[in-house]
Amino acid sequence: MKTSSESRPGLETLVSAFERDEEGGEQSGRWLLSYADLITTMMVLFLALYAMQLAKHSEQAIRAQSQSTQAPVAPARAAQPQAAESALLASLDPLRERGEITIVPVAHGVEIGINAKILFNAGDAALLPDSFGVLSRIARVLAQMPNGSILVEGHTDNTPISNARYASNWELSSARAGAVVRYLVERGVAPHRLAAIGRADNFPLVAGTDPASRALNRRVTIVVQY
Repeated sequence: MKTSSESRPGLETLVSAFERDEEGGEQSGRWLLSYADLITTMMVLFLALYAMQLAKHSEQAIRAQSQSTQAPVAPARAAQPQAAESALLASLDPLRERGEITIVPVAHGVEIGINAKILFNAGDAALLPDSFGVLSRIARVLAQMPNGSILVEGHTDNTPISNARYASNWELSSARAGAVVRYLVERGVAPHRLAAIGRADNFPLVAGTDPASRALNRRVTIVVQY
């Protein structure tokens, strides 16, 4: 039968090691330093891993919040002017095919050009009966568009004019623009959307003083903005 001292060899070993450490002096404490360094290193490692995990979850939360708060209205707003322009061009395409008007895209809208010979006699601002069909078609399209300003501009050629009714091309071009505006209002276009302005001969389409060039420069333009 084993004695109690023989049944506890581990305890005796630890006591012996402690006694040896006591006798060893300075050398006996080195294992404690190594053990402390190991524990510290492991603690720093686990803290670093924990911090990285927190940062990852925080970044994912911020990204999800940013995506949820973005309003999906920008594509719809961008598509609205394009749809309005397409509808306008489609409705007026028969007039363009017959050469009665021109349609040119501009910033935030389109510019509809009408040759003055369709609208007026030379040196006059009274609308010709033959222009009613073209203007009525344009008025119907514009009346169906509830938003957007409409600027009607009168243009003349560079031939000076001075008579009892029009002292210069400024007055003539302004009177022609005003006549078109009045017609559009009578056909259902909201007055507050319209403005008339005379450009005289300051914005010619083509350069030149020959009859063909002057005919092209005499015109009325309708700038429709979305």
